[in-house]
Amino acid sequence: MYIPFEEMPATARIWVYQANRPLSDTEEAQTIQLGEAFANQWAAHGNALRSSVQVVYQYFLVIAVDEQYNAASGCSIDSSVAFVRELEHKFSTENTSISFFDRTQIAFWQDDAVQLLPMNQAKQAVKEGKVLPDTITFDNTVPSIEAWENRWKIPVQNSWLARYLPQTTNA
Repeated sequence: MYIPFEEMPATARIWVYQANRPLSDTEEAQTIQLGEAFANQWAAHGNALRSSVQVVYQYFLVIAVDEQYNAASGCSIDSSVAFVRELEHKFSTENTSISFFDRTQIAFWQDDAVQLLPMNQAKQAVKEGKVLPDTITFDNTVPSIEAWENRWKIPVQNSWLARYLPQTTNA
């Protein structure tokens, strides 16, 4: 059963899918509409799941489930992945495709917008000063809404990318 994202408990489990391109306004509206329909029929072993779907910054699809109500099962998680795959199919055309499973792009918040950078260019971007210690990146592995609210947007210096930052020494 669909629940607005802002009404989900902080303990709700989430999955964050990052697109390899921004969703258009039409695609975003369709994603929300299809997401509500999906959430209204989503179940685990015949038990309805209190769930929500939202799009953030045109790049991030977030699916949430209140596991205090009913826990998601392996099969129900598989059905949510199938839903995301259906969105990819629906929004991909001959000229432009979309992927929510491309893990080779790192997202940053720069100039009030999401910017994507191929992962293999991250070290060079740091070296050139295009990505700084306080540049905001996204941790799409956050497991809950509480973590989403507190640790989804983090400075590069607090992320796995910190390994590429110059090491300072106290002399």
